[in-house]
Amino acid sequence: MILATRCLAERALDGVAVRDALAATGLDEVLLSARKGLSVADLRGVPAVGVHASWADRGEAVAVARAAGADRLVLDLPASADLDAACRGLFELARSQPGLRLAVTTPAEGPLASPEPLALVLEDLAAQDVGYWHRPATAHVLGQGDVPWVDRLRLRLRGVLLDDVRDGEAGLPPGLGELDLRPAAELAGRSLDVALDVDPVPDVALLRVAVDSLHRLGFP
Repeated sequence: MILATRCLAERALDGVAVRDALAATGLDEVLLSARKGLSVADLRGVPAVGVHASWADRGEAVAVARAAGADRLVLDLPASADLDAACRGLFELARSQPGLRLAVTTPAEGPLASPEPLALVLEDLAAQDVGYWHRPATAHVLGQGDVPWVDRLRLRLRGVLLDDVRDGEAGLPPGLGELDLRPAAELAGRSLDVALDVDPVPDVALLRVAVDSLHRLGFP
């Protein structure tokens, strides 16, 4: 399992804080969370598998990936993006950043917030091998569940982002909300990347409880 550093808030790109978080949670790798305004400090040697960012912050994400030696870029598409705009933007990014493997997450809103249009985007970008990271919490809030997304995007599936939902609000540590993560645990058996990706917490050591509960569900 991978720790997404979004839980560290303003210290998400601070190498010392990232290493401390890994020690506290018992995890070995991180998905760095990048956005405008965050300072990058001593990321050399941080075990980063990739960088996660919004589409608006993709420039910062590319810079962080290069600084950390990560080769994966996981992006949240903007709500305004339709099929043509997403295809064009992702194609241009892939062409301008050789060596970085691109993927997109489950859109929370907008024209692409259902499996079929997003699948068409990724099929159009088959030559660029753009992947998909599924977020069960977003699928739940959309009222669609995991099955439609996973069935339609199975060939592009690269990873899973884990958080929980309560009263329509996502970002909670797994186990503190209403989401059934057992279907996602079955997906993880396909050797997908699995990242614990929650809102900032007051003490990252609290996430050890979530990590332990996810292991009990069958997550690696």
